[in-house]
Amino acid sequence: MSKYYKVFSRTLTMGKREGETVYSVRPVSNGTLTTEQVAKQISTESTATTADVKAVLDRYAYYVMDNLAKGYNIELLGFGTLYLRFITNKSVTDPKKAKSNLVKSIVPAFRPSFTVDRNGKRTYDLIPNRISLVKYGEDSTSDGTGDDGDEGNNSTPTPNTSDKGDSTGGGSDSGNTDTGDSGSGTGGDGNVNFE
Repeated sequence: MSKYYKVFSRTLTMGKREGETVYSVRPVSNGTLTTEQVAKQISTESTATTADVKAVLDRYAYYVMDNLAKGYNIELLGFGTLYLRFITNKSVTDPKKAKSNLVKSIVPAFRPSFTVDRNGKRTYDLIPNRISLVKYGEDSTSDGTGDDGDEGNNSTPTPNTSDKGDSTGGGSDSGNTDTGDSGSGTGGDGNVNFE
């Protein structure tokens, strides 16, 4: 499988290297699949109709939200855990003043499931075992990645090249986001296969 990326530049605005233009890469999305499209994919591989799959997904979404509201964290099989996180606008020195008025907003958060090998490297369940990085606009075979492990699918999807949040991995230059939970960051390189 392949993941597209594109090169972006920015000019440093402070420090010893102020004014210098630096380059990095960010992921490019192939687009967003709708629930309808995913339901159709699932129904082609099961005895359930598209409507049946959508009904189950609808109820699943309802109970995830309902149980988050009841104070539970929700484990999504093979994905990770959803939970609610507080955004606070200040802190106080007196514990008696630490009350709910410190909470600016409540946001959903996600902690991806992973395993840790003997060397301390994290392997995330959501990332396929083999993934090749392909520069946007280049064929996957032109940069030496060759066999991308996606047998039977010779079509190359057209990536979404917009600079909106979905193409930048959450809006950060690195594509990583902090979940706000200690020990649950997205450090490490996942399962990227550099061939």
